[in-house]
Amino acid sequence: MSVPGEIVGDQKAATMRFLRVWDSPTRIMHWLLVGAIGVCWYTGETGDLEYHHYSGYVALWVVLMRVWWGFVGSSTAKFANFVRGPHTVFKYVRTLHLRNTPATLGHNALGAISVLALLAAVAGVGFTGLFAVDMDVLYSGPLSMYVDFKEGRRFARWHSTLFDVLLVVISLHLLAVSFYYAYKRQNLLASMITGRRKALEVSGSELQVAPVWRLLVGAALVSGFIYVIDTGLFY
Repeated sequence: MSVPGEIVGDQKAATMRFLRVWDSPTRIMHWLLVGAIGVCWYTGETGDLEYHHYSGYVALWVVLMRVWWGFVGSSTAKFANFVRGPHTVFKYVRTLHLRNTPATLGHNALGAISVLALLAAVAGVGFTGLFAVDMDVLYSGPLSMYVDFKEGRRFARWHSTLFDVLLVVISLHLLAVSFYYAYKRQNLLASMITGRRKALEVSGSELQVAPVWRLLVGAALVSGFIYVIDTGLFY
């Protein structure tokens, strides 16, 4: 016997549909960053510093683009639509133990912290790498000419330490994704691949896609910035 107003059986299935959650630029940037960080780690471990630099530029490019897209991009990518204050975050945390909480179409209040932490960590690793000096002074950051050897080595140590911090942040991110999949039955990974999520139909919840010219303008600005850095600010 059903409770009055409860959605059961075929009625519930009829109200469920796949909603667009992530646009293509957000998903591409996400997986491009995953690949860039993986190459950064591998080349750092093997000492292939030339490709380490290239992958570092890619990671820095993606972070800057994601920040740009966070202000002018599609609705679920905008910081204003998912970054919340402490009260909202704590309120959300108190519901984590519940399995039947509705899926958030974009980043939830806690996931927003993960996004900001990842962006900040990658930015920190990238920034310190620009000034880092290799022990043998064979491969150094493009801006290392503006610091002396001692300072460059200090930047190199910070670069390494912040990368370890980044790995911790990534590990927590993966644990959260696993928790949502295993406990809450929400496949966040699939959503970031397909751009869609199965959820109750809600008015006004559809993804609002930003025009492509905004992406192109950001790509041009960020690419120009990376180029200027690569030349050591000589342009």
